[in-house]
Amino acid sequence: MKILYLDPAVHTPASAQYKYYDGVVDELAKLCEVFLYRSLVIDLNVLLQKMPRPDVVIFGLGWFNHKYFEKIKNLDIPSICWLFKPQNNIEEKLNFCKINNINTIITPIPHYEDYERKTGIPTKLYTYGFDPTVFFDRKSKKKYDVGFSGALHENKHYPKGAFKTENIRTQIGDILKNQSDIVSFWNSSDDKPARIASYEEYAKTINSSKVWIATQAAFGDITPRFFEVMGSGTALLCEKVPKSYEQVFIDGINCIQFDSDLSDFSEKLDYFLKNPKKLNAIALQGHQHVHENYSWATKAEELMDICRGLL
Repeated sequence: MKILYLDPAVHTPASAQYKYYDGVVDELAKLCEVFLYRSLVIDLNVLLQKMPRPDVVIFGLGWFNHKYFEKIKNLDIPSICWLFKPQNNIEEKLNFCKINNINTIITPIPHYEDYERKTGIPTKLYTYGFDPTVFFDRKSKKKYDVGFSGALHENKHYPKGAFKTENIRTQIGDILKNQSDIVSFWNSSDDKPARIASYEEYAKTINSSKVWIATQAAFGDITPRFFEVMGSGTALLCEKVPKSYEQVFIDGINCIQFDSDLSDFSEKLDYFLKNPKKLNAIALQGHQHVHENYSWATKAEELMDICRGLL
């Protein structure tokens, strides 16, 4: 199979920070012939003068970095559009799919069925994955009871209603500050990049914590962090997942979930820290679950199956 993959963010400084741009396409290239093109395409025939005709065209996560939402000429090849970041130009993105007769939309957004209703285009829940060569159980000594790293999401990049609970990360940080009996790792800010220096250091820090916190991104987006934490062999403590993700993250089995209003956050954290056998069993189950089902290699195989279904 030949796949034309359109994405300006792949193999760039942006993808060095956000591995989801590279993860699937790099693994996809091991399964079939992938032609990666990072520039804007307005007329597909012009591009096809330089390369063999593909079987499928995929508009990758970074495609809309071009801010191009218009019709592409001569797009007469089966096509897939991978959508994320619904807080940015979602109506324009969906209209792009409609006017270009995209065959399938894939997205990690839990209310993916809304996109199908709006566009009439078959839409599939397509979760993120993780890199198992970075996120694995390093058998590190646990220095922290609980950890978190990431932006606070209190800035102006998100529209009103993007989060079930406003400033949820700040609220969690305040709760942990008042827990003198809990050793926390907390790295969160909107004023400076709230990132650990490298993916390697990030993975090591996760693995040195008994529990790591993950909250949803805008409009319930379940980020790669959920999978990275579980892949690291650390227990995932996460905001209660939407219904469409309930078979991926199972409360009390492979993760620990708390209500978005934080009414049970302290109680659940305290319970599992005081019951290390139960906590370790959840961490072990989560580790096995994502390594078997949600590596980027597995996600590439899933995408290949979607491509085959269009032919």
